[in-house]
Amino acid sequence: LMSGVKNNVGRGINIALVNGKTGELLDTKFFDMWGGDVAPLIEFLKTIQDGTIVLMATYDDGATKLNEEARKLITELGSTSITNLGFRDNWVFCGGKGIKTKSPFEQ
Repeated sequence: LMSGVKNNVGRGINIALVNGKTGELLDTKFFDMWGGDVAPLIEFLKTIQDGTIVLMATYDDGATKLNEEARKLITELGSTSITNLGFRDNWVFCGGKGIKTKSPFEQ
């Protein structure tokens, strides 16, 4: 879904959205949480539709610009570790929009 060869990964938080019924790749994006702005990440998270599988992984620094609103939106996708994510922490996560429980796929 994402790779350096496809040139769709970058510093910060890398996200892939997958249709939860068909398995079709819907979108890939990355958000620079060191030199970038958190606002585009927040807006992107708000547009995710119910039933979408959300895959996230950090590269380099994924936490410096994260604020409470961004962390809350990621928590709503099933994350329990995002609240403790710090500078240059490694983090991978698989959750979903509309999930009723916490995701077991997070490290």
